[in-house]
Amino acid sequence: MAYDKESDLQDLILRAVRQVLAEQSQAKRHLYVVFADAFDGRCVQFLQSLSPADAVTVIVDDIQADRLRHDIEGACPFASVVVTSQARSLSLAGSLTVYPVASRDFIVKAALGMADTFAAAWLARCFAAGSAVHLQLSGLTRFTGREPAAYVQQILGYYRKLLEYGITIGHHLPQEKAGAPVPVAVTETASLPVVTCQDKVLTAADLSAYDKGTVLLVGAHTIVTSFAREAALSRGIEIRRT
Repeated sequence: MAYDKESDLQDLILRAVRQVLAEQSQAKRHLYVVFADAFDGRCVQFLQSLSPADAVTVIVDDIQADRLRHDIEGACPFASVVVTSQARSLSLAGSLTVYPVASRDFIVKAALGMADTFAAAWLARCFAAGSAVHLQLSGLTRFTGREPAAYVQQILGYYRKLLEYGITIGHHLPQEKAGAPVPVAVTETASLPVVTCQDKVLTAADLSAYDKGTVLLVGAHTIVTSFAREAALSRGIEIRRT
């Protein structure tokens, strides 16, 4: 009889442990890392910045998996590595997908809804599932300043389209489940300070220079990141397009 009680106690403890582990697993956000372009130092730096608080899954091309696995595990030892041929079985419910590096070609394809590569097809799948997507600002191709103005405006238009899709762009990952950009409240501006901002991209960090109650006028082609919209809302700064 004593053996039965001991067996029952062990069974109870095992059940409790399984339940705790299951709850901890459910509490973690599923974070998928997709490389839209070549794996380079920016990808390694991003992986090193991740936290075990997220359930990180890195998706790599089948052909490159063996070559990249060592670098990925070295940069982020708690991450799981999944090849693209097996990624279709992964659940996107409540997840966040991050593209640490995204070329201009990928941006154009994403904005136009083209899905001729795995990275673009995964993005389309995220849209269909309503899951969050984030682009690292440091991984985007910068303008040299010598491009024709019409070309620059065209590319910026593609970025604006991605923001309209609800994709976040910034240096830091969204802390909560991302979605459509946060709307900015409209207020009367008769007695409020008005400032004109000529930046091509407005981030949350840029708002530190402005006081509460400021009306920030941005150009029609300025990209306003989702984090900037959230920061503006919380700090009482109104963003308006000219």
